[in-house]
Amino acid sequence: AAVGRIVNAIDKAGLKENTLIVFTSDNGMFFGERGLSDCWLLYEESLRVPLLLYDPRGGIGGVVRDEMVLNLDLAPTLLALAGIEKGKRPPVDGRSMIPLLREESGEGWREDFLCEHLFEHAKIPRSEGVRTRRWKYIRYIDQVPVREELYDLQEDPFELKNLADVGQHADVKQQLAAE
Repeated sequence: AAVGRIVNAIDKAGLKENTLIVFTSDNGMFFGERGLSDCWLLYEESLRVPLLLYDPRGGIGGVVRDEMVLNLDLAPTLLALAGIEKGKRPPVDGRSMIPLLREESGEGWREDFLCEHLFEHAKIPRSEGVRTRRWKYIRYIDQVPVREELYDLQEDPFELKNLADVGQHADVKQQLAAE
């Protein structure tokens, strides 16, 4: 409803044909999952966010992709959509999502990313991790001994079974911990 009101206001102002609309969030949120609220831990509920782009000029849109895009991909995407040539853009991290939005191959797109919560908080432990298409590794860095979690997101998308201490996954855990 709120987005609809904004879109209606853009339309009434005569700007609909010249306005790129982006709907996203800065982080996911727990709404009681795992008995938690807020957004500080590295589980999927907290990491994943909505991302919808609408460009009235066409050429992109109506596409659902499986590639892992990050909030840092927004700046290069928006700069490119604004027509600012790559050599004239300020240096930014991330990659333009335009090839994905144009349904081009996702070959060469990221296969993993670092996620971290390093904010000092009295009740929420600091953590860092690596998320791949299939696996997620989380390490709580201030706990002694360090607590680790490993999830096979293909087999366990809700991250219910911690495989960090399962011997058959030791190589995966070691590789992700090194990353």
